[in-house]
Amino acid sequence: MRLTTGSHIRALKFSFAVALVAGCGSSGKPGPTTGTGGSGGASGPLASGGTIAVPGNTGGTIAVPGNTGGTIAVPANTGGASPVAGGGSSSVAGNAGGASLVAGGGSSAVAGGGSSSVAGGGSSSVAGGGSSSVAGGGSSSVAGGGSAKTGGSSAMAGGGSASTGGTTSATGGTTAKGGTTAAVGGTGGAAGGAGGSTGGAPTGGGGASAGGRGGSAGGSGGGSGGGGGVTATGGTLAPPVRDTASKVPISSAPGYTVEGNYAYGPLTAQRLDVIYPPTAGPKGTQVLPVVLMFHGGAWIHSYTNNYGSGKDHMSTFFDRFLAHGFMVCNAEYRVNDGTADGAVAPAAVQDALLAAKWCWDYLDYFHGDRTRYVVTGASAGGHLALMVGMTSATAGLGPTSPTDFKIAGIVDGYGPADIEAELNAVAAGWIPASLPNRAAVAKEVNPMTYVRGDIPPLIVVQGANDNTAPVADSLRLVSLLTAAGADATMHEVAGAGHGFTTPATAWPDAEKAMFDWLTAKGIAK
Repeated sequence: MRLTTGSHIRALKFSFAVALVAGCGSSGKPGPTTGTGGSGGASGPLASGGTIAVPGNTGGTIAVPGNTGGTIAVPANTGGASPVAGGGSSSVAGNAGGASLVAGGGSSAVAGGGSSSVAGGGSSSVAGGGSSSVAGGGSSSVAGGGSAKTGGSSAMAGGGSASTGGTTSATGGTTAKGGTTAAVGGTGGAAGGAGGSTGGAPTGGGGASAGGRGGSAGGSGGGSGGGGGVTATGGTLAPPVRDTASKVPISSAPGYTVEGNYAYGPLTAQRLDVIYPPTAGPKGTQVLPVVLMFHGGAWIHSYTNNYGSGKDHMSTFFDRFLAHGFMVCNAEYRVNDGTADGAVAPAAVQDALLAAKWCWDYLDYFHGDRTRYVVTGASAGGHLALMVGMTSATAGLGPTSPTDFKIAGIVDGYGPADIEAELNAVAAGWIPASLPNRAAVAKEVNPMTYVRGDIPPLIVVQGANDNTAPVADSLRLVSLLTAAGADATMHEVAGAGHGFTTPATAWPDAEKAMFDWLTAKGIAK
């Protein structure tokens, strides 16, 4: 056994082998599609000294109740008027049919159907149906808590619609004296996927949504959700739904409870099993550390073909984690298997990130420990584990740590560490030469792209003689991470190749390295 941290880089001759674990592809990255919002909250009464909306008009004046002055002149416009109380400012430009009001000194601007923002805790209301919508990929946000003024309301119908990857969010808005604050948060319609409403469910055959963040505090978030939509603090989380009609094989773990094929997304392969001891889970009393894991198969093999891959083939991993006191989330994902449900890169990574967010959202439901949430995988699944822990939000591939979920540790089981270096070897089937933007996609799904100091603690456990996922690449990744200030280490299993099947000492060696490391990090006991 040998533990290496730092710059021990070896050249290793390797060969492509389809035995690599993990992977699902995507049919490329279709253009984003506008998502839809959920149901919104009702507006409260206007406060004394408040304001009133004026839809499109031809000029004139309007009285402002409770104000110190009589009337406010309203110039002719094609979209609405914006009277202001309390000294705030507002402008409306080219906005057909709507108006924006600001009370309490806040400011608001609506331009070309673009963004509407409220600062300083002011309240915002939009005339013409009381809805605030965002088009053209703009954003609608409420800063400073989005508090409603006395008796007033801050209302967005369903939180508005997120389009072209845009977001609609509220940072825990508050209400006062009968007012309401409602916003359906959520990142809907991530790049490469079809639109997402609350819950962020992708609906197209290509991309995955960003998973959907929940509504604001106390908000009446709702809307149509897919694959585990969740409201944030103060909202209500609906119980997860199992797909009893799914044909995805379910894990087998005698002596443990296996709840198979929860839908973490609407696509066929987006299913995962939750496995735990009888005293744990939703009806149990134990709070356990949780591991999310991904199977291998070179991102081209799964339950759909005769290869012996898929989440039901991950027992060598989940049996050991169960024995060490973990709750297991064992995920299936899309692979480039040539079927109607298959997809090239980056779909496998999108699915992995979506599964990570789903598990995070439901940790409380299953009595999982949020401070001990780790990710692992074998071969291609090891690569996906790296991507779940390392991908940054700038990649636009879906939810990421630590904003949307928080990974406490990454246990990479012999996953390819440099996809660009393997583009014509082990990654060739997942990122085929026919893909127009092949080089860009390879960079996008390459762990090397996301090397930085603030990733979760990481251990790579790999056979010293692995010629499928080059050991030299893993050593280089660990060295670069260490140089960047990250907590990264590597354990090479003596005599083992790709996987820990042989020699007989391989799995005991690998298991000890994994759980000694997890124990040292305070995750396992």
